[in-house]
Amino acid sequence: MNMKKTFKEGLKDDLRPEYDFSSMRVVARGSKRKAPEEAPKGIRKVAFCPHCGNKAPQKLLHTQYTEDRGWTTDDQEEIDLPVVYFTVVCETCNSILLYSSAGYTHEQEHFEKADLVYPTSGDLHNSVPESIKKIYSEAIRVKSVAPNAFAVQIRRALEALCEDRHAKKGVLQKRLQDLAERSEIPPTLARMTDVLRLLGNVGAHAATEDVKPWQVYTLDEFFRAVVEYVYVAPSKLKDFQDSLKLFKNKVLEQSSTIP
Repeated sequence: MNMKKTFKEGLKDDLRPEYDFSSMRVVARGSKRKAPEEAPKGIRKVAFCPHCGNKAPQKLLHTQYTEDRGWTTDDQEEIDLPVVYFTVVCETCNSILLYSSAGYTHEQEHFEKADLVYPTSGDLHNSVPESIKKIYSEAIRVKSVAPNAFAVQIRRALEALCEDRHAKKGVLQKRLQDLAERSEIPPTLARMTDVLRLLGNVGAHAATEDVKPWQVYTLDEFFRAVVEYVYVAPSKLKDFQDSLKLFKNKVLEQSSTIP
């Protein structure tokens, strides 16, 4: 490899370039990655941007091909799964987004169907009831632009959760306390008085209570922690148990065929 010295006369600081790397070939690390390709000019789609909360044009800047490791469902054989990542810019807030899609292609129709990887879209796990997911989806859309409206929606989503879990009637704090006493949520969550007081004030004084932007993230984390404990963790545990049972049955079938 030819790395030519490029010490420049007249530069007195210690930050001058030591080598000329312009002719070096850069190879991406990782399993079987392909060289990046320039995105075709003018490929765009209109989609929701979690950065600015707008449904806005998003322009494709770059594609990167790689392969992820996977396993077949029948015999659990390891295979390479082709994946393409799309780097995109929101043309409203100029923020970067990252999408991914299975397969080696970056045709416009596939970019349209790609899944958002960064920033997270805020979608809840499929174990969460649709009524709660719908309210939370509405909340996420105003999270960056309307803190008060976001807090109101989070309160509504928590009330919907209490209804789904048949909590005793009453104010939100008492209903969450009832769920804690039944071990449906950890007692520590039900004792987060600052968060619950803020949610209570939003419900009682929606016209005068102002939610600060930094409080939005606390409310969001609190809500997602409750949802994780009530719905997501039990669902993942069940999936793990089902997978373990399937694996054990597979081992028994294979052992029974051994002469």
